[in-house]
Amino acid sequence: MASLHSAPKQTTAAAADSSIEAQCDLEAQSCSDTVTRLSDGSSSDDLSSNEGCAGFSDASVNPIVSPEALPDASLSSPGTVAQKSWRTRRSMCCLSCCSLFIILITLSLVFLRPRDPEWQVQKLIVSPAALQSCIKAITKSDGEVATIGLDTLVDFSNPNYIGAEAGEGHLIVEWEGHQLASVITDPNRAPARKHSLVTAHSTSVITPDLGKSLMQSLPGKGFEMQVNVKGELQATVRALFGLKVTVSLECTVDTSVLLIMSDPDKLVTGHQCTYGVRF
Repeated sequence: MASLHSAPKQTTAAAADSSIEAQCDLEAQSCSDTVTRLSDGSSSDDLSSNEGCAGFSDASVNPIVSPEALPDASLSSPGTVAQKSWRTRRSMCCLSCCSLFIILITLSLVFLRPRDPEWQVQKLIVSPAALQSCIKAITKSDGEVATIGLDTLVDFSNPNYIGAEAGEGHLIVEWEGHQLASVITDPNRAPARKHSLVTAHSTSVITPDLGKSLMQSLPGKGFEMQVNVKGELQATVRALFGLKVTVSLECTVDTSVLLIMSDPDKLVTGHQCTYGVRF
């Protein structure tokens, strides 16, 4: 009898287990269909209507990731990386060129900017005969024209960073509208940031009228005389591919005439000059 009662119980249990497994399979299939519809764009209400899905773990369902969280494939594609690298190289090249250009301009302003030279009379060479003729032409004019020649050694200082080779210079010395002398300077070389010695040859022609004007003006001024010197010369700059320039100058020179007899080297007491360069 015991075996007869146990057999139905086992059959009932087996049937119950089979029914539970079938229900689980149906719920699993329903959840799978719901997830498929959601991925195709269906409403999320379909998922809430399927209560059997609540029993499944999150690991059994594929997570839905926001599109913003997904990496942009265009940002990491080989073409984009190559384009960014090319833009970076081009930017660096442009920056380098601009920096080099600025440096070159700065160096040009510093080293190529013309600076005014300085000069001082080092020695005035005049013969005794020429000196006597000069004094006689001014103080005791007898109607004759006196021609007086003298040489001057000038200490010339070139403050520029580039030297030049100067050709023969031609200058005119004037006083109150009268031409006192014409001057020719010898060709010479002016090294960069150094001193050089320039020789100037002056020729003065004192007419009777000029001698009288000097004699009337100089005593009242203590024999101090201010003259104007102007002229130009050609120069070649070898460092700039043999560039040829014309240098002009205009100077106001202060002199003490009486010093020509006692200390000729100090005849010039001061000067102010302006210079110009033409290409």
